[in-house]
Amino acid sequence: MTDLILKGMNGVAKQKSYGGNTLETNLKNADIAISKVQYTERIWDRARSQWSLKFLTCCNGDAWTRLRQVSAEMFSKRNALSAAKFNYLKDTTKAKIKRSEMAKENDKNKKKLLEIEANELEFNASDGLVKVEGALKECETLADLHDALKLKIGEVTEEAFESEETKAQIRRVFSQSVREVKECGTIRCGNSEYMEQIGICTAEAFKDIRSFIEQEDKSRVIDTSMLQDFLEFAANKYEVTSIQKSKWLGYDVTANPKLTYLPEGA
Repeated sequence: MTDLILKGMNGVAKQKSYGGNTLETNLKNADIAISKVQYTERIWDRARSQWSLKFLTCCNGDAWTRLRQVSAEMFSKRNALSAAKFNYLKDTTKAKIKRSEMAKENDKNKKKLLEIEANELEFNASDGLVKVEGALKECETLADLHDALKLKIGEVTEEAFESEETKAQIRRVFSQSVREVKECGTIRCGNSEYMEQIGICTAEAFKDIRSFIEQEDKSRVIDTSMLQDFLEFAANKYEVTSIQKSKWLGYDVTANPKLTYLPEGA
């Protein structure tokens, strides 16, 4: 690539540049510097590491909502991977077309332009492969998370997900409310409304949260195991509240199985 650029610079490459070198020397030095670091692109060829996918992205307090996030991330990554693959195929094909046109072109400058355009397309295609590999890694990581969660959950169907939704929402609202009580001593309006939408009495929930925080403070634990146990306690205690709330709303708390997807073979 640098040699092609130097050939097209019409002597400018010989002019003085930084460090007492010519521009030609500095361009070649830059190529060496780039190649020295380029292997790291294969390490950081995606926005998120396996660790960040596990602990920051797909880290909801409920296994079903973690699996839902894994599914959403896979959908997004599948689309990105598809676009990257098609872009690679288009760029390599366009480059071949440019080189075919070069062989038929008699005009020296037009031929040079076609060569430059072909090189640019080939460079873009090669560079894009790094991103393709990164997307492939994320897809395989997400599949691993799916398999692990499926072992934890058991049968994965939409009906089963719907039946666990109340507990999932309770775990989430209590997790958020614990943070608020720790920060400002109360459950704020947003999470109070969230609890009421589920059917939970916020006064009783506040007592449980305050009691949990006092116990956690005395325990001197350094991990989140007590929080996880508390969220499970809250999910089991308050799940029944959605039945009363659904009656008040005039709805059936259970999902209509006719409207749920059942995987083939399930």
